[in-house]
Amino acid sequence: MKIHTATLGVVEATPESFLTLSEGLVGFEEHKEFALLTLADYEPFRWLQSFSDPGLSFPLLAPSRYVSGFEPALTETDRLALGLEPGELPDVYAIASVADDGSVTLNLRAPVVVNPRKRTARQVVLADSRWEVQHPLVRRGSATPQSARVADGL
Repeated sequence: MKIHTATLGVVEATPESFLTLSEGLVGFEEHKEFALLTLADYEPFRWLQSFSDPGLSFPLLAPSRYVSGFEPALTETDRLALGLEPGELPDVYAIASVADDGSVTLNLRAPVVVNPRKRTARQVVLADSRWEVQHPLVRRGSATPQSARVADGL
């Protein structure tokens, strides 16, 4: 299925990429149906694209690739809402922000958690104060190993 987007142009979405966020995202609660897109031109980012609004898309990164020790604790309510079976592990993404100067931050406080088997997702707001809303990943001119790993893929 072809999706016309404001940010990414015309992209192909397969049924396997469709996600339902029954509660939407924080600030975008009315948007429930999305596609989780992998586009070669934008790797390592994935894109969460709304079906109802061509202008609404979010770049995502898998924080486990860039942030040591990031393992969000899901409540039983979260697991039930996602339809996760006991012991089943979800995919976890963080919404990325890329500033005009090239710096990148991740919202680790409210990751997007996906049950790939059920094609359901939920934005989970964590109480753990270790995780920031704007966790710095790449700063312009930064030479940290963490920023280098992301910059290599950008």
